[in-house]
Amino acid sequence: MRQESSPVLDVRGIEKSYGPNRVLRGVSFTLEKGSIYGLMGANGAGKSTLIKVLSGAEAPDGGSILRDGETVVFPDPLAAQRSGIGTVHQNPNDGVILDMTVAENLALDRLSDGSSPVLFSRRRTEAQAVEVAATLGMHLDKATLRAPVRELGVSERQLLVLARQLSRRPRLLILDEPTSALSSEESARLFDLVRALAADGMTVLFVTHKLAEIDQLCDRVGVLRDGAMQGEFDPQPDGTGFSWPTVLTALFDRTPAQMARDALPGGEPVLSLKGVRVFPDTPAFGLDVRQGHVTVLLGLLGSGKTELLEWVFGAGRAASGRGTLDGKPYAPGHPHDAIRQGVYLVPESRHEQAIIPGWSLASQMTLPFTADFTAGTLMRTGAERRAAAAKMREIGVVASGPNAPIETLSGGNQQKVVIGRWLLGKPRVLLLDEPFRGVDINARHDIGAIVRELASSAAVLVATSDVDEALEVGDRIVVFNSGQVTADMPLAEASRERLIDAMSIRASQFLGPEAGPGQRTPGTAGKERGA
Repeated sequence: MRQESSPVLDVRGIEKSYGPNRVLRGVSFTLEKGSIYGLMGANGAGKSTLIKVLSGAEAPDGGSILRDGETVVFPDPLAAQRSGIGTVHQNPNDGVILDMTVAENLALDRLSDGSSPVLFSRRRTEAQAVEVAATLGMHLDKATLRAPVRELGVSERQLLVLARQLSRRPRLLILDEPTSALSSEESARLFDLVRALAADGMTVLFVTHKLAEIDQLCDRVGVLRDGAMQGEFDPQPDGTGFSWPTVLTALFDRTPAQMARDALPGGEPVLSLKGVRVFPDTPAFGLDVRQGHVTVLLGLLGSGKTELLEWVFGAGRAASGRGTLDGKPYAPGHPHDAIRQGVYLVPESRHEQAIIPGWSLASQMTLPFTADFTAGTLMRTGAERRAAAAKMREIGVVASGPNAPIETLSGGNQQKVVIGRWLLGKPRVLLLDEPFRGVDINARHDIGAIVRELASSAAVLVATSDVDEALEVGDRIVVFNSGQVTADMPLAEASRERLIDAMSIRASQFLGPEAGPGQRTPGTAGKERGA
């Protein structure tokens, strides 16, 4: 661990409220030069608001920020950037322009700072993009540079934003859940880079809900709960990392033992799949998803798990396969067919595939079932609001009410809304694709409790690329590797080591040393559909 040195940023008594909702309550902490400071917080703790304040996106109501001992004020994100603060937000779409090319996104700062010539030159832009990409060790061929960012997966978009921030050489780099969309290889490369940057004097504020990441990277961890700092913790002197029972008790106001669960045994198959080949060149497999417990499909990005769920939902195709639902033939040709039979999907990217910007929570939740809330051609808005409010209370959505825009909610609460939408129907099978992406530990626990309660009356299939998430929520874990099942075990027989052994290491599309011209086609290889 590095020795503490001079403070780069001193945060003192930051306050922030939205109307009567007091989001930050006198938050104070210090970031030392060359240190990696981990920040953890449960759902709605105020992490996102704090990051917005530090990055100039929001003005605090009280308190002060000192940089190198002098008070600074950031009227906008550009002022924070000029002051040496770089931020990579949780949602990578916040940092990219989807219809511009990869090269244009990487060179965006130079294109917009007035230093570029008036006439646009693709050759010059691509040369600048390669320069920016090199800060992260990214290998991009010409086809990739000229592809629209819209064709990339979530992880690739995240890497573009990160590379652009690093090219500015910020004194303080804020990373908000940076690995939520990355593969294990990409995450490992990111960790190596963060360590090297800190050793070179850069300060890093690393926001994550993953305990292993804190142990691997951080010199200190601060815990935010209900808008207030609950404590700061240093690694144990014996070199075994942080005292997690102490940290988690501060995080949740309850001990880890109080959060434990028993595995559910499972009952009769609800959804049965036979002779399935997700990709044409993979062997066929079968899968029964049973009522009474949660089945987890564990696989890395590109393993085919998203394609499998979309096929079951009628939103995609498989090379072959047939299914039954409650013993009857099941072959949806369209998501409408699946929904009509009680098969629902929570997609991988809630921002692009599940949320309509600007809509209220009530409208978001009732969207698939609008016919139930209409009288002739008119919406019964009162009934819609009451139904949404009741479900929000039931699943613990923290919001001002059903009329609130969904953008005002934290990531964990947004995900609860997306899941709660389907609970207004009559689920027979609930498919959840990466439901914990970008949500904190407490929200993960809450969402896990919601789906486990649903499992008593329906079949639940959760797809994830995170081993710890699989162990936390699953009663049965099926490992999916390049379109085929490589392991199938009950929770009692599962361990991190066994699960990792069954998962292959996917070469990163951008970071692999073998990447080069002609070796990648944007929008195809290794990408989860719909990302």
